[in-house]
Amino acid sequence: MNIFVTEYLCSGACEVSPADASLLTEGTAMLEAVVTDLLAIPDCTVTTSVQVQLPFVNKVLQQAERSPRLQIQRVKTPDEEQALFERACQQADVVWVIAPEFDGLLVSRTEWALQSGAHVVGPDLHTIQLTADKWRLFEFLNERSLPTIPTLLLKDEQTVSEASFPCLIKHRFGAGGLGLQSLAGAEDWRQRRADYEEQRSDFIMQPFLTGRALSTVVLADSHRSEIFPIGEQQISWKSDFEYQGGVMPAKVEPEVIHSIHELISRVCDLLPGLVGYVGFDILLPDTDPMKPLIVEINPRMTTSYVGYRHLTPDNLAERIVKGNTGFPSLKWNLEQEVRFQPDGSLFLNQSRSLEEKKN
Repeated sequence: MNIFVTEYLCSGACEVSPADASLLTEGTAMLEAVVTDLLAIPDCTVTTSVQVQLPFVNKVLQQAERSPRLQIQRVKTPDEEQALFERACQQADVVWVIAPEFDGLLVSRTEWALQSGAHVVGPDLHTIQLTADKWRLFEFLNERSLPTIPTLLLKDEQTVSEASFPCLIKHRFGAGGLGLQSLAGAEDWRQRRADYEEQRSDFIMQPFLTGRALSTVVLADSHRSEIFPIGEQQISWKSDFEYQGGVMPAKVEPEVIHSIHELISRVCDLLPGLVGYVGFDILLPDTDPMKPLIVEINPRMTTSYVGYRHLTPDNLAERIVKGNTGFPSLKWNLEQEVRFQPDGSLFLNQSRSLEEKKN
């Protein structure tokens, strides 16, 4: 099996600005983890592209770079990456696209791969377009009475004057918290509103709800889906939003886990196009911590992969590229606690108490 895996920010497809540095760090961690796991499949060869100056820190990959089963194309310009992307899609048995939602990147690169005739892992285009747009996703969930955070489209001044503070402003197609801003009151809005004058309809407003930020993943194909153990996101609000990794499994009441599973299962029934590795961000609000809210659905690989792969003896990448149906249910080592950071660094703790394991 010849697999082409492409991570947009690492690939050489764009100039990476200082503002994108955190996303590049996460992208590199995901790419290294995915390629390492794919090379553990005996019948698999892997092709990927990276910008010339990008170093690999994963020792397994440093050694594998000399293997005939791994072809790493060093790219100098975006035009060179695009030509390689098209050629690799035509030659691959399977294409795995990893890209952020902003600027339509995940949609467009998935569409290019499909147009080449490749088998592309992940959700279908319609589902990507829906879930990548935070406003359309809110409308979809709200119309079906699925609990989510109240959301307003930032269209005009009236929208803001009616919104209650504190609140958050998010880009409709944001990823990794990029561009997310918190507003404590009307004065904050007056200072920042010029940033949104030209393209207000590209932004949404939500009330700032305090609570526990959780996440999980669904691994699905057309016949079967599995929900991963619930993790807890580490987020800092000292200067707007900063994602600092996560902990899995989270210490969550069994009743809450059941509610989260029911909620996600309802979403998957309504969106059968959610296949492959799909991330769900969940909030347990302080005002009602037994009733989870859907924050986002990520129709792509998420940084949590670098943690989950250490919580199971099974090869997650193999199930993603081959489909999950032909495999037994995933095994999880819930006695182990995995803490991961966006750069892929890990802390593994085996000493969970009996009470923690029950939860």
